[in-house]
Amino acid sequence: MKGQKSRSGARFQPLVRELFKRYPKLRGYRTRRFGTDAVVVNLGTIEKHFAKGEVVSPESLNKKNIIRTIKKRLPLVKILGKGSIKKAVTIEGCECSKSVKEQIVKAGGTIAE
Repeated sequence: MKGQKSRSGARFQPLVRELFKRYPKLRGYRTRRFGTDAVVVNLGTIEKHFAKGEVVSPESLNKKNIIRTIKKRLPLVKILGKGSIKKAVTIEGCECSKSVKEQIVKAGGTIAE
C-alpha cells in the first residue's frame, strides 16, 4: 500500500503541545505573583462602626466585618481621609495618610505604630 496513510509514525498532535499553544504568551519578569496591595478603609467607615475610645486595628476591622482575611491572613490596612471623624480612637497596625493623622489628632485620638 502506498501513499500518505501508509507512512509510519503517530497521526495525532501531542496533547501537551496543544495545551501550551492555547495559553497567552506573557512576557517579562514578574516580581509579585500575588497582589500585596493594602486594603483601603475610609475615615467615614471608622466613624460609623467604632465608638469613642476603641482601638482600630486589622483584627478589630475583621471582627466587625469591614475587611476580610485573604488566604487566612489579615491584609495590610491603609486608612484614607474620605469622610470625617469626631471620635477619639486609637489606631494600631494600620498605615495612615497625612490628612488622617491630622484629623485623628485633632479629634483627640492617637496613632500607635
